[in-house]
Amino acid sequence: MTRRIVLFFFLMSSFVSVGQQMVNHQLIARNLGEKEMHDGIVLRTFGFAQSFSEQPSIPGPTLYANEGDSVVLDLFNVSQGAPHTIHLHGLDVNQENDGVPHLSFEVHHMEHGYYYFVAPHPGTYFYHCHVVSTIHVQAGMYGVFIVKPADGSNITWDGGYPYSQDKLYTMSEIDPLWHEDSVMEHDHDTTQTIHEVSIPEYHPSYFLVNGQSEQQLLEPDIALQTAKEEVSFLRMANIGYLANRVTFPEELNAKIISTDGRPIVNPEISDTLWISPGERYGVLIEPIVDLIDSIEISYVNMNTLTSEDIQYVPVLVSGTNGLNEVLIKRPFELYPNPSADQFYIKSFGQAYDCIKIYDAMGRLVHIENHDNTEKKSININLAEGIYKVEILLSQCVLDTLKWIKR
Repeated sequence: MTRRIVLFFFLMSSFVSVGQQMVNHQLIARNLGEKEMHDGIVLRTFGFAQSFSEQPSIPGPTLYANEGDSVVLDLFNVSQGAPHTIHLHGLDVNQENDGVPHLSFEVHHMEHGYYYFVAPHPGTYFYHCHVVSTIHVQAGMYGVFIVKPADGSNITWDGGYPYSQDKLYTMSEIDPLWHEDSVMEHDHDTTQTIHEVSIPEYHPSYFLVNGQSEQQLLEPDIALQTAKEEVSFLRMANIGYLANRVTFPEELNAKIISTDGRPIVNPEISDTLWISPGERYGVLIEPIVDLIDSIEISYVNMNTLTSEDIQYVPVLVSGTNGLNEVLIKRPFELYPNPSADQFYIKSFGQAYDCIKIYDAMGRLVHIENHDNTEKKSININLAEGIYKVEILLSQCVLDTLKWIKR
């Protein structure tokens, strides 16, 4: 026993050099999580938690380290089912700690698995289970690992861009059929390196930002709140199976500065960002005016190049307080939704003078002036699909709503 303790101490002493910090994270893998969706439907999930008292969350806990820190990840598997691993997606680690089962190791029920690495350059990375990863990632076994500069300061990297706040937006989707027991309770043969599991064709019906969707995105912890000329760093990450087309209000002056944890040599100022599955981008914003608007996130099928859904993250740029009150209740309501050729807009007494409707590709397809009625009826003949409805006053966007035409 004494020899083992001495050997362990020697290994840890070699692992941590002068000036570094030891960072320990424990993740508990569980196969019996639950996720309540925006419409009240409760789905079974897999996931990671950091204590036995909490449900596995989607995404999993965000993990942090500073550049140069020596990191130990302790994966404790209490799933009573398939083994799990932690794959460090995008991080520069050796093969033994990469989390691909047949190249490193699996962690079985009631076992601990340990991953050791030194945090590389600052950036935004994923961690996820790599056992039957197509299913386990969809089930919820993923999260984000953020590496900050060595001193932990609000700067993108050594010699990079300073910022006042950073916000993480992780996009994903859920197909409820993939969360049924017939898929999630799959057999696992530990003698095979490739596992074959029968799954239905992927048709997601929930489209998530930080695990939330629709009216849940109005919550203050998701909405982007900032002030004029304040610099914010947005970490945009896609762990879903669809591509994301992110459209920023042009007043934010969005600048794309990094991708997959690496600085972009020639940063691009653009209000549109495409993010493929598994990619992460860093975006700086510095708004120039007070603003109530939204970041539009379109979920695009890469086979058909059609948008399957659009989610809106509220944006509030102001030097005043009381912004949470704006988020709790939207100033306008659109119903019924979905609908055929007619829907209504209720204004709750809010004045507006114009309505603009855009299709999923961002093309203006309809414009209509307001007739000062409290409940505005819109009659329009358009193809089935997803549309963005903008409500304006003196060309200023007061609210952005999603309408599904069926």
